[in-house]
Amino acid sequence: CPCALSLATPTAMVAATGALTRQGILTTRGHALETLAQVTHIIFDKTGTLSYGRPQVVAVEAVADLEPRQCLALAAALERGSEHPVGRALMAAAGAGVPLVSEWRNTPGSGVEGWLDGRCYRVGRPTFVAALCPEAIALRDDLDAASTWVALGDERGLLAWFQLSDALRPGAADMVAALQARGLQVELLSGDRPEVVAHVAAELAIPTAMGGLSPQDKLERVRVLQQQGAVVAMVGDGVNDAPVLAAAQISLAMGSGTQLAHATADMILLSERLEQVVRGVDMARRTLVIMRENFAWAIGYNLIALPLAAGGWLTPWMSAIGMSFSSLLVVVNALRLRQS
Repeated sequence: CPCALSLATPTAMVAATGALTRQGILTTRGHALETLAQVTHIIFDKTGTLSYGRPQVVAVEAVADLEPRQCLALAAALERGSEHPVGRALMAAAGAGVPLVSEWRNTPGSGVEGWLDGRCYRVGRPTFVAALCPEAIALRDDLDAASTWVALGDERGLLAWFQLSDALRPGAADMVAALQARGLQVELLSGDRPEVVAHVAAELAIPTAMGGLSPQDKLERVRVLQQQGAVVAMVGDGVNDAPVLAAAQISLAMGSGTQLAHATADMILLSERLEQVVRGVDMARRTLVIMRENFAWAIGYNLIALPLAAGGWLTPWMSAIGMSFSSLLVVVNALRLRQS
């Protein structure tokens, strides 16, 4: 009977996908569950993934003759329309009355640039801003490791430093420990300063963490792991994560992430609760077990029933009952996933 064989995989996939959706994990691609069950490495972004992604400006240090309020207005003007959490934080802190810039240009993973009143301004990572005027901008080494620092400058030099703070999501440390207990290697890749990333990694007990990375750097890290035989899962939320989400064998996007991240990801965490990542891994592994059980039963039944039918030991009505029972058993076994 081929019915049980044809039902072995789709019934398990449908039951598992439905169960995950009820728990707040939307599966967008068919291979997601099977690949997630085989994952060896899980890579996390920091801002918006392990943290809330809603940083707040806690301090403005004006370096030039401008007032802190003017510096905020300039930074917000450059970040107008930005989907990055840091950009949204600067716009929220500046409020109304933000000027318009021209020739706006975004450099993913670094910052933004624009022209205002005949001058070119940049806001973003200190190294990105310093490249606009290397002779006049000196990078600091006394920045608080627990905060994110953003620089503002123009061709004449540095204008201001912005200190932002973003809290980690509750349960982040427990999630990392649970994934490691399941034999998975957890890594943290972020475009934030290496000191900030190291601080977060130490707090969450993540052994491998890299900061100051561009989207291309993250992509290269994923490719190195894949060349070593790793099956990589990427969890991210922003435009900067889109290339890595696409390159990883399985990708998960946060529900509050950008539309590009959602379009690229194989699964979306609608509830944004990090423990759902662990539940997703458990469900994927359980689904693979159920699929193997279904195949084992279907193949075993056919190996026994076919010779008996060919030898005349099974009458047609017995074969019909056996066929129905075999298919029903596969479906009922798959439905166990709904209770997982």
